[in-house]
This record gives sequence, C-alpha cells and structure tokens, in this order.
Amino acid sequence: MQVSARSRRPDGRRVRGAQRRAELLRAALAVIERDGVAAISHRAVAARAGVSLASTTYHFATLDDLLVAALTGAAEDLTAELHERVTELGARPADELARLVEHLLVYRRGRTLAEYELYLLAARRPELREAAAAWLQPLTEIARTFTTNPQKASLLVAALDGLLLQSLVGARSFDQADFAALLSHLR
Repeated sequence: MQVSARSRRPDGRRVRGAQRRAELLRAALAVIERDGVAAISHRAVAARAGVSLASTTYHFATLDDLLVAALTGAAEDLTAELHERVTELGARPADELARLVEHLLVYRRGRTLAEYELYLLAARRPELREAAAAWLQPLTEIARTFTTNPQKASLLVAALDGLLLQSLVGARSFDQADFAALLSHLR
C-alpha cells in the first residue's frame, strides 16, 4: 500500500490545536503566578490567552482537566530542564542541581510558586495526584545520581521539596552551604 504525499503532511488543524493548547497552558500558569490557583477559571485563562471562552472549554472541558494538564506540563518542563543541565559536557550533577534550585527560587520564583500551588492542590484534589507524582519523577532521577539507595534518593527529593517550599514562603533563604551539607549526608 502506497501512502500519498498528502497523508504524510502534518495536519494543520492538529498543529494549530496543539499550539493553542500550549498557549492556554502558559496562560493558566500565568494566571496562577499572578493571582494564585484560586483565581483559575476558564474565563480567566481565556482572557489571559486572548482567546474565546469556547476555545478554552473545547481544549479543557473541566477545570480539573486544565489543572492536570498545567501540572503535567510543568513536570515535563522541569524534566527537560534537568536533563539539559545534567547532560552538559563536564557538568557535575550536584552543581547543576544547586544551580537549578537557585534558578527556580531567584530567576523564576513566580513560576515556581505557581507550580507548587498546583502541586499542593493535589492534597485536596485526587485528580491531580498522578500529575503531582510526575512532578517528583525528574527530581527522583537526579537524586539517584547521588546514591544507589532508593530510600536516600527519596529523602533527598523530600528535602529538596522542603527547601523549595521554605524558601518560597520566606521561612529561609536558599543557601549553597545547606545544599552541600544535604548532599554530603547521602554518601
């Protein structure tokens, strides 16, 4: 069976649909970053994206669909960023992880706060729990570069979460020395 040239071309509608969906997810995170997760609505996301309300509800029938997709997208972004940082030639995972944590807290603090609001919402909304688990996956993978002990890797992720949360709420500032001390306990 021969495939026609027409069937090999990407479907423009699907490409535009994927672009619109990504645009809506960026808008959702921007709404959360600006006003918190309580401000999220189809209408707020549509307004932020500059599209019709119908477009938002077409791509995300419920708010839970939108929130799950936003948290899943955030996890995928974190995975890609971590992977890029630790696969650089000559990069030391500990240094790159410390730089990433600093980057999350200093240069993109608002976005990190928005992502953590979504992450913590999983405690109240079971629909988000699978996406919240995906959020932990990239950190767990990098934790395994420091120790072969799965319990210690899990504890590193929990400690990183704690450091990030405490820094986000202003209870402590991120300190490279604290981070180095934490990693030294894993060896």
